Amino acid sequence: MIADTSAPRSNLPAHVSSFIGRQDELAEIARLLGERRLITLTGPGGTGKTRLALRAAANEVDHFPDGVWLVELAPLAGPELVVETIAKVLRTPKAGEQDPLEHLGALLALRRLLVVLDNCEHLLDECARVTAYLLMNCPSLVVLATSREPLGIGGEWVLRVPPLGLPEPTDPLDIERLLEHDAIRLFVERARAAEPSFRLTSVTAPAVVEICRTLDGIPLALELAAMRVRGMGVAHLGARLDDRFRLLTSGDRAGEPRQRTLYAAVDWSYGLLPERERVVMRRLGVFIGNFSLKAAEAVCVDVDTDADAHGQAPITAEGMLDDLTRLVDKSLAQFDQDTALYRLLETIRRYCLERQAEAGETNYVNRQRFAYYLQLAENGVAHIGGPGEEAWFAQIEQEHDNFRGALAWAIQAGRTDEAARLALGVWKFWHTRIYQREGLRWLQQILALDATRPLPDSLRPSFFNALGVLAHSSGRFEESIAYHTEAQRLWTIAGDEAGMAQACVDIAWLYFDRARLDEALPYAEEGLARAERVGDERLLAGALMARDAVAVQSGRLEGVIPDLERILAIWRKLGDLDSQASTLAFMGATYQQSGEYERSKPFIAESLRLHVRLGAYGELISSFVGLHFLSASMAETREQALDAARVIGVMKAWEQYMYAMSSPWWESDAEKVLRSTIIEKIGREGMERGIAEGQRMTTAEIVALCERLTAPSQPTGASTSSTSSAPPAPPAPPAPRETPEAPQAGLTRREVEVLRLVAKGLTNAQVAQALVITPRTVNAHLTAIYAKIGVTSRSGAIRYALEHQLD
Repeated sequence: MIADTSAPRSNLPAHVSSFIGRQDELAEIARLLGERRLITLTGPGGTGKTRLALRAAANEVDHFPDGVWLVELAPLAGPELVVETIAKVLRTPKAGEQDPLEHLGALLALRRLLVVLDNCEHLLDECARVTAYLLMNCPSLVVLATSREPLGIGGEWVLRVPPLGLPEPTDPLDIERLLEHDAIRLFVERARAAEPSFRLTSVTAPAVVEICRTLDGIPLALELAAMRVRGMGVAHLGARLDDRFRLLTSGDRAGEPRQRTLYAAVDWSYGLLPERERVVMRRLGVFIGNFSLKAAEAVCVDVDTDADAHGQAPITAEGMLDDLTRLVDKSLAQFDQDTALYRLLETIRRYCLERQAEAGETNYVNRQRFAYYLQLAENGVAHIGGPGEEAWFAQIEQEHDNFRGALAWAIQAGRTDEAARLALGVWKFWHTRIYQREGLRWLQQILALDATRPLPDSLRPSFFNALGVLAHSSGRFEESIAYHTEAQRLWTIAGDEAGMAQACVDIAWLYFDRARLDEALPYAEEGLARAERVGDERLLAGALMARDAVAVQSGRLEGVIPDLERILAIWRKLGDLDSQASTLAFMGATYQQSGEYERSKPFIAESLRLHVRLGAYGELISSFVGLHFLSASMAETREQALDAARVIGVMKAWEQYMYAMSSPWWESDAEKVLRSTIIEKIGREGMERGIAEGQRMTTAEIVALCERLTAPSQPTGASTSSTSSAPPAPPAPPAPRETPEAPQAGLTRREVEVLRLVAKGLTNAQVAQALVITPRTVNAHLTAIYAKIGVTSRSGAIRYALEHQLD
């Protein structure tokens, strides 16, 4: 059949508004249209599947001699209209007595055309049947479909359409770089269309970024929000987005009703679900951020499994995987292949919360969620200070928002006992991963409940001890003393020798950090005496460390190194990596006190690397102190003195972040001598420059600085008959998690380049710019890298790069 060149070759609508971004997706669709015959674009409501399909189809008009045709299915009320509608769009003759689908297939058999089937989800079975038949009988036909779930037929290529790209939370608010992100660009352009005076400036940028993040980068939501800029500005708009479904109601009056408001877009998808999936979906709304399959199984099930509350079989844990899979297929839940965790877009989650409240299930699902995370936290305590701590803390990090949500619910419900139990299960994570201020706030909120709903006596001393540690690490020393003193009093009343020992040790460290050694010493000695009576190895190692720290700073070094070797052996036996790192740093500092700087180097280097690998940034000060004394004491050249000043800058930045105040140790006589030594070599201006550079250093740069400062010295003119012995290496460090022996094992040259840039703190967009590739390609490289080096997150990849000196 010869195409009629005089007839229209497309019914695609003309573009009214500009098309923002999606260049990677357009390129991928163009490639697939040359290789595949059925491509289905899937994604949540409002992500712009239709607009993307139309733009991609418009680019293909010259490649299909019989045309590119849009078949809009959203208005159709029943499946019987699908074939009729396709035939009408393609202007084929009526079927007469012949079966309509067979008639259509015969007419299209020799045509080379592209058909866009838009919005298949509510007629999915019929769309699948019709498409399968036509593709089988029309060899030159290509179909581009949009649907919130795949058609599920042979030969289908599913391309998920994600929300628009957003800046990383840690990205600087650089105006030009912000506009490289499609979500920001779309919002800004639509806002300027609504209000021509609007500009993205240093004043408006924070609110714009927050709006785009809050709306998940969903194009429909961004366009609706941008329309509101004219009447309320971005600051007020951002503050009111918690009520987004009522706020974002102005849409394109010419569009489909379900696309005019954000609520309607989500409600359309929800309405297509069978009742069982609606129940599961609305219950999933209780999860904030990431959640696991186990969490969903625990939270969404019907407690009374004999009940027929939904007119069907009860929702059970055994069926949850299938339920989640169906919701992922329908673009209502997201699944991360790297972490094996699920999440709902925040906009969908908010909708689910409303449906949850309507069903009277809010308290039920919150109670279920709390019970799950409480049990998870209490079971996880056994891993702290052992070989399982790293994995346990990584799990908390991934689901931290849900631990927070569970805790907030318990506090609001006045469940003092249960809230305290959950907080005591995760407080050491808060302390180690530098959420100490947040942890302190949570515990203080629980303490406020104590006046009316008292904590049980069994929890009170441990609770006050946790308050003391978190207050200490937040720089609130007077509060910390009060909390620790109360913990000590309660443990004394209970006759708990181990508790009294722990309180003494914690108070000793508190006075030590304030440079009050005379007050620290009696607590350290009492803590050690009690720990020895208890006979607990962990407690004994901690008490020895406190006592020896005071001794070393007081100039008493005798017996300290053997003690530290004993302590290190205990930590190794227990598998406590955090404590091993701190002990290595202390060993290095102790060697420095006796002038053995070369001997201290490998201990300091290993300590810092281990702290970074574990993400134990709250404990890094022990490594920094050793690095500071080493660099200042051994600086001979101007560059070495600048490095010593940079270390001071690193310490100052850490101190401000942790405590927001300066340590009294900076005013000690020994410290003044060290600073004077540096200033003699580079002057005060050089000192200030070095400190400023250190304050701006990234983690990767700090590790590189440490490697430079702890490299073995190369003595000049050394005699072969010298009697000085080479410094020993530190005890063998713990084996890292399973990673390839060589950093390039299995990695391509390009993957190594990507990993290096990621380790320097660059975002995907910045890596793409540096390597002249697309962000989508960077993401593909990272997915491959994660699989090859055995990690599941960006932080894991950075730690790997640091461990293998790829930074």
